[in-house]
Amino acid sequence: MNSENEKDIFDMMPFFALAYHIYKNKLDYTMKNPKNIPLIHESKYLIYIYKEKNLSQDDLANIFGQSKGTIAKHLRTLEDEGYIVRQVDESNRRKYILKTTEKGDKLAVLKINELNEWNKKVGVLDLDEDSMERLRNIARKSEEILKDLGE
Repeated sequence: MNSENEKDIFDMMPFFALAYHIYKNKLDYTMKNPKNIPLIHESKYLIYIYKEKNLSQDDLANIFGQSKGTIAKHLRTLEDEGYIVRQVDESNRRKYILKTTEKGDKLAVLKINELNEWNKKVGVLDLDEDSMERLRNIARKSEEILKDLGE
């Protein structure tokens, strides 16, 4: 560890580089972890489908700020592997609701535990609610800026 007066690379990184670095390290950790569970990129969608009920592909695209095509690719993988199913929405027969299967429920719980383990190791769970709310507000403001540019 560096002494108080020494700076390391992280002292010089802008906020977004720090966030990207943390995310990249999380992916690398997951890949190198001997308890690695497959579907690294798809897991965020699986967890969300598991936790939130009655989501559609459009909902996921809006939540994650990704194209419908990107979401569709990952959902197809989850569906082909038997982790999710699509069910016709009774209130809108052209819309499909995403549901986890029993196999998907089990994997979602494992992925949630894996994420909680990472968050504990890096100290995310030690952040107070005020710090978390500040990060959420940064995310909200960045989203608003992009929406304003699109209008």
